[in-house]
Amino acid sequence: MQDKEDYINSIVESLQQNPSYTRHFDYRGKNVLMFLDLSNILCRAHDYSVWIDIEDLVYIFSTLYNLKGHYAYTSTNLSNGMINFLYNTGFIVFQSPFDSDAIMGYTICNIVGEADVDLVIIGTHDGGFRGISDQLAQRGVPVAFLGFREMFSSFLRSGLLFCFEDMNVLSSFKETQEPSTDLDIDNVKLQVRSE
Repeated sequence: MQDKEDYINSIVESLQQNPSYTRHFDYRGKNVLMFLDLSNILCRAHDYSVWIDIEDLVYIFSTLYNLKGHYAYTSTNLSNGMINFLYNTGFIVFQSPFDSDAIMGYTICNIVGEADVDLVIIGTHDGGFRGISDQLAQRGVPVAFLGFREMFSSFLRSGLLFCFEDMNVLSSFKETQEPSTDLDIDNVKLQVRSE
C-alpha cells in the first residue's frame, strides 16, 4: 500500500506545483462533496480511448480534502461489477433509465443545502450545470468541475477546473479499433486496479 500512497502523493505534489491549481489548494483539508456524471465522463473517456482509475481519483481527493461524500449518477445500465465497485469505493449511486442530469442537479442542491461543505466537485463537461454552479456560488459554496481539458463547455470554463490529464489517473485501452461515435456503455472496457 505504501507504493500506491507514494504514487498518489506524487500526483498531489505535482498538482501543487501547477499554477492552474493554486486556487484549489485554498480548500485543502476542508469539507468537500464530489458528484460524478458517469455517462458524461465515461463517454468522453471512450472518445479518447482511455479508462479512468476511479479508485485513484477518490484517493487523490481524499488526500487533498476532507471528502465528506461522493455520488455517482448514470442514465445507463452499468454492469453489476461496476456498480458493486462504486459502492465498495464509498459512492452512493443513482441510476435512472432516463436522463440523469435533472436528478443529479436536484440532489446536488439538496445534499449541499443540508451539509457543511466548503467546495463541491462536479464531474461533467455539460454546460447545463453552470446554473447549479452559479446557484451554489450565491450560497457561498464554490464549485470545481472535473473532466478532460478540451471537452469542458465554454459555460464552465470560468469556474475552477480539475483536468484528468493533470491527475494522471488515465490509462490506455488495449484496443485495435478506433473508438466509435455511438457508445454502448455496457461494452466499454472499464478496468479497476486494486493494490
